[in-house]
Amino acid sequence: MKKIIFILSVVLCTSSLIAQNEKDEKEIKNLIATLQKGWNSGSGHTFASTFAEPHDFIVWTGYYFKNNTVERNAESHQRIFSTMYKDTQLFYTVDKIKFLSNEIALMHVLAAVAPKNETRPKDPQVLISVIAQKIDGTWKIVSFHNLDLESFQQEEIKKGSPIPPSVMYASWYDVSK
Repeated sequence: MKKIIFILSVVLCTSSLIAQNEKDEKEIKNLIATLQKGWNSGSGHTFASTFAEPHDFIVWTGYYFKNNTVERNAESHQRIFSTMYKDTQLFYTVDKIKFLSNEIALMHVLAAVAPKNETRPKDPQVLISVIAQKIDGTWKIVSFHNLDLESFQQEEIKKGSPIPPSVMYASWYDVSK
């Protein structure tokens, strides 16, 4: 009888953890969906609403904004949405989420930007690494790093890749996910 109670306890605890991870995973994915919504609507405020106060932000060019505020993030994105990225849309694929603890997760996202009237680009343009933290019960981005995927920009780099980029970034091409 003790053995049955123990097994039931383990099963219940495991089921509860799996359900919690699925809920957390969905909330973490929603961070990226909100980023996309902000980008595609040209709203720096919506885009920045997913970030913690403060957070680190590394731009694809390598600019590193440590201890960035949500307000500064919103202002800088509003500026680029009104100028160089005006009338563009963001496409993304969440490639991986790994829970480092119950309150910290690492996420890798493939993304690309295109004019509003164009379809999803053939290849991803950036690989985004996000560290999200559950703060007061809400997931927020505490670190965001945009990596420019040069392997798709130069044939020589593409040819020299140890793994074909289309294999390395396969989740981008599997739009059924």
